[in-house]
Amino acid sequence: MTEKKPEESSKQASIPDQLAELAVKILKPGGVGVGGAYGLWLLVSEHKAAEAIASALIGFCLSYAGNFLGEIHKGNQRRLQGAGKAIDTTIDHTIEQWFTRATRAEDAYLITQALDCRDYKPEGMGARDRIFIPQLQDVFVPLELDASAIAPGLQPRDRRTIEALQELKIWDFLKRANQQPAYRQLAIVAWGGFGKTTLLKHLAFMYGTKQHRQFKVPSLIPVLLPLRNYRSLFTQEKPPDLPSLIMQHHVTQLAEMNPRLQRLPANWFLEVLKNGDALVMMDGFDEIPESERPALSRWITTQMRRFDRSVFILTSRPTAYKEDFAEPLRTKIWVRPLKPSQQEAFVRQWYRCQERLDRGGRDTPEVEREATRNADNLLSQIRNVDRPELADLAKNPLLLNLLATYHRSDPGVELPRQRAELYQDICTLQLRKRPTARNIELSLAWEDRQNVLQAVALTMMQRTLKLIPEAELVPLVAQTLKTQGQSIAPEALLKQLIDVSELMVRQGLEGCEFAHLSFQEFLAAKQIKDLQQEGLLYPHLQAASTNGTDPWWRQTILLYAAQTDPTRLIQEAITQDANDLAYACYQETRRTLKPELQATLQALKPALQASRYATLEDLLKTQQWRNADKETLRLMLTTVGKDEGQYLDADDLKNFPCDDLRTLDQLWVKYSHGKWGFSVQKRIWQECGSPMDYNDDWERFGDRVGWRKDDDWVNYGDFTFNLDKSPVGEFPGCVVVGLRVWGGFSSLAQRLVNCSTSQS
Repeated sequence: MTEKKPEESSKQASIPDQLAELAVKILKPGGVGVGGAYGLWLLVSEHKAAEAIASALIGFCLSYAGNFLGEIHKGNQRRLQGAGKAIDTTIDHTIEQWFTRATRAEDAYLITQALDCRDYKPEGMGARDRIFIPQLQDVFVPLELDASAIAPGLQPRDRRTIEALQELKIWDFLKRANQQPAYRQLAIVAWGGFGKTTLLKHLAFMYGTKQHRQFKVPSLIPVLLPLRNYRSLFTQEKPPDLPSLIMQHHVTQLAEMNPRLQRLPANWFLEVLKNGDALVMMDGFDEIPESERPALSRWITTQMRRFDRSVFILTSRPTAYKEDFAEPLRTKIWVRPLKPSQQEAFVRQWYRCQERLDRGGRDTPEVEREATRNADNLLSQIRNVDRPELADLAKNPLLLNLLATYHRSDPGVELPRQRAELYQDICTLQLRKRPTARNIELSLAWEDRQNVLQAVALTMMQRTLKLIPEAELVPLVAQTLKTQGQSIAPEALLKQLIDVSELMVRQGLEGCEFAHLSFQEFLAAKQIKDLQQEGLLYPHLQAASTNGTDPWWRQTILLYAAQTDPTRLIQEAITQDANDLAYACYQETRRTLKPELQATLQALKPALQASRYATLEDLLKTQQWRNADKETLRLMLTTVGKDEGQYLDADDLKNFPCDDLRTLDQLWVKYSHGKWGFSVQKRIWQECGSPMDYNDDWERFGDRVGWRKDDDWVNYGDFTFNLDKSPVGEFPGCVVVGLRVWGGFSSLAQRLVNCSTSQS
């Protein structure tokens, strides 16, 4: 990499660069659009090309800056905003021009990699009628990362730093990558739809346009590798090493957009990697077939060891990473659910883009008014206290995008209450409403087309396939059509499903897949319901439970439970000792709020609770306090839908089920003879003034329960786990590990108060 590191540069800035810096100082307060110009200037200002276009670009900047200052002086806010949006449009055009004019191959690579990631298009969310594809920087909301990502031994102890751990961003890790080797290997894990791929695209775009500098992180050359695109290479007897894969395949593909990339030396990225100047992002480890993951895991580990100075980021769903990655990366990061403030930011930005694009890019007061009105309506439904299930859906970025898409298709419409309803509404939108709006006549009724997709989805689930070769898919569609008594050619129907509905997509020559795995899981569940073949799920219950060996069927089981009376399913799960899955089915069904199921579900509750807490009770009976503490944390995590390795936060506890909290507390109180338990801790917390913030009262509480000694907080490993020697209220100590900070336990204590938990 030829770019000088900031600390290495001692040259006096050139006149064009000094003028550019002045222009940037004037422009930078202007917002996102001007930030784009700032990033573009950073991209070009370090090279000879900057001198050639300096006066033109600086004149461009100062001209608009002068207009800005004039508008500010006049106090004309509306026209100022209009000028700012005009700059956004001009900047986009300027980026395109730079794309075509970049003279250095490395510059051409950076901008091409950035442009390849410019559009915001989550999987399964293509362009639809009145639904446009915005640019990523216009709608991206920074994701917060779980504090469990902090590497062992790096967790700070002081109050202010602990507070900051609650809102970590990816830039916080990259900022320290040079000094801390643990942050050069980041595994980002989350379930589907949590924005892992979008986050990597954001990084590629920011680095490609040099906007990363605003975060004071090292300058790196980004490369984004969707792992499934290179499956055939990884399965070879001698797969290519990382530099070869990048140069011969990734760069070659980007060169189709910009032939200047062909000028890059053959060993260019090898030198980048060796110098520690690369940001290698490998997306979708879980999208590789299970049988191929061990070999891929070894390949990735080998490349990371060889190029240890560069930064590597891997994304995966949690189970695939936990079970199939032989030698885990140094730092594991969980993506946190979207907070209300993040949800609002996304909805407002998304609607603003949609309304503007719907009007040919016009950004006038009436456009802003319409965007605000529609965003307000959507947000009011999400925040409705009488519909908490919508708030749960909105925590997932993909589901929030689906909610926004569904809402825009009919502004003001009442949103679906749970995932299964939302997926069905999206299917209806794509299969019926979209073709009707476009006056497209299709051979089958939309219900029949969905039935075909359901049959395909179930078969793919049964064969553990995310992608199916088209040579196998066509006969499958033909068989389904024959069963329906339809005479349409399967190839013609498949083309319609791909081109019009976009619920299935073609992945080159490899085959076809559903736009998102969630659609496959939902449609398979719907097929099982329609066929009344619940028994198809029974062989998979144990494996799909939290402690099971294979989560492949878990979401399909839950989506099935949400669409039907799951009484027999829950009973069968209890019989198979799949207690966490039984509980999850119970929770999923409760969200439907179907009155006719309430009595049946309530009758199941005692048996469900007894089976679910049996392990904890056995551990407490035999005074295995440490293991009982770990089991308590595991139960609390699964109750709020999280996995082992994650942490609870204050939001998780605000609506923590009172019955479960009481059960946990009563077991601890019973087997500790009243010495330990949440209710015991609550009483001491109240005696210390019920602190909700970090203060002297909170420290006094820590002293009382033994979490703090000699004016310092005790490490979890130093707890006594001895009933005779331990202070009153020391356990459950999982709150120290699982909640991390005072805000978590204070929320738990307040929840105990609200649930009226009493020592028994």
